[in-house]
Amino acid sequence: MIARMDLHALIRAEAPLAEQQRALTEPVLTALVDHGVHRMIAPKRYGGAELALPEWSREVQELSRSDASAGWTAMTTTISSSLAWYLPVDAADEVFGDPRAVIAGTAAPLGKAVAAEGGYRVNGRWGWGSAVPHSSWVIGGTSTPEGPRLAVYPRSDVTIHDTWHSAGLRATGSHEFSVADAYLPSRRTVWPIGCTPGIEGPITVFPFFGLLAVGVACVTLGTARRALDEIEALAMEKTPQYATARLAEQTGVQAEIALAEARLSAAAAFLHEALGTAWDFAMTGSPTPDPAKARLRLACSFAAGEAADVTRAAFAAGGGTSVFESSALQRCLRDAHVAAQHTVVSRRLFETYSMLKLGLEPDLRRF
Repeated sequence: MIARMDLHALIRAEAPLAEQQRALTEPVLTALVDHGVHRMIAPKRYGGAELALPEWSREVQELSRSDASAGWTAMTTTISSSLAWYLPVDAADEVFGDPRAVIAGTAAPLGKAVAAEGGYRVNGRWGWGSAVPHSSWVIGGTSTPEGPRLAVYPRSDVTIHDTWHSAGLRATGSHEFSVADAYLPSRRTVWPIGCTPGIEGPITVFPFFGLLAVGVACVTLGTARRALDEIEALAMEKTPQYATARLAEQTGVQAEIALAEARLSAAAAFLHEALGTAWDFAMTGSPTPDPAKARLRLACSFAAGEAADVTRAAFAAGGGTSVFESSALQRCLRDAHVAAQHTVVSRRLFETYSMLKLGLEPDLRRF
């Protein structure tokens, strides 16, 4: 197993090549699996670490600080591995029995199922298939006659379409993927909200869709933290053209860095507080009350927005140096803004929080 410091050093060293080839490099993928990153919140029965979600959130932030695409891949594959708690045990044994198997996919119910003996026949095409090219099993949200389900397909049933030509998070391999007339046994389907989980645990009580929002927010926070690292290091070295003082000696830059630190730290603290509250409910086996769920989602959306703004400020402070491929600041800028575009951290969720506080009864079914 690779040591943690070596893992982060490897991720940083390989990030430029991963960016060029639009996929994490084989050394990084192997190291992530060797380190068990893809099973951080999976049951111990399947080689998982069963991390508490506050601890998991910090791990995702640190991985994203090394490289956003690596952090995003770790985040999405660990969330996919959480399905091991919900599936019937025989299906979970089939999918998660190999502790090195990577599971990835998309929850949106874009697959269309028709009844067949013992299960369904499914056709569908999904987007945002992060890490699907590296996976042994693929999750695709599927509409069945009984309602929406998260369905798990063997990689051999899945066709990947080279569509991920993006501004940021380029190495996540978030291509579209599809299945055609795939047979899906009923045992490999579950809807995690309101089901009886195959294995009991606090994560099965935590708001399922809130888990992705936390993960996306943590990627943006880690990326913004890397941007601050980069501008602080650059400020110590760079004297801009036609200037006589280093960036570090310029009061305007000093103020920008201080304000960025305050904003990022405040956003991270808000998320940690809201996540801790929701996790405390889960640890007692109690469903998270609607006000706490709404506050958690507010914290996630706020974190993503603040992180994008902080990254943009760091990029701007770097001046012309920031625009070159050799600068991590330009990659941080693109990665943070692409991650913040995800619908689960949309600013529209600010309205949902306020509607609840003002007694307007918003729809919280997917919170």
